[in-house]
Amino acid sequence: MFNTHKKLKPAVLPAVVCSILGLSCMSLEAKGDEHSFGIVAYKNGEYSKAFELFKLSAESGAAKSQLILSTMYRQGLGVEQNEYEGFYWCKQAAEQEVLEAKLGIMYMEGEGVSDDEDEAIKWLWDTSSQGYP
Repeated sequence: MFNTHKKLKPAVLPAVVCSILGLSCMSLEAKGDEHSFGIVAYKNGEYSKAFELFKLSAESGAAKSQLILSTMYRQGLGVEQNEYEGFYWCKQAAEQEVLEAKLGIMYMEGEGVSDDEDEAIKWLWDTSSQGYP
């Protein structure tokens, strides 16, 4: 019978720690796969499926997924069109320095947010100063 009151032997502890870390790494890989699977679904025209995958990835902090999710909201691909949600996800991506984020233009044109020339200039300058036209 297994005695639950015994301490783990020192040699067993590293194995337990490694198995716990291995599980953590596998869950991180699965999160990364959501983005990859989302790309495949998007390319196949399965926008609803792609949207769900990108949303999971975006919610876990993946900036590229946040930018794609923004575009899907703004264009109504796989989800009802919503420029406010599009702005929200674009801003999340831009704050992680995803330079393709069109946040400055969204501020300038008032897409999903009140137009704000100062914010537009700030984001456009930041993007252009890092080499993007």
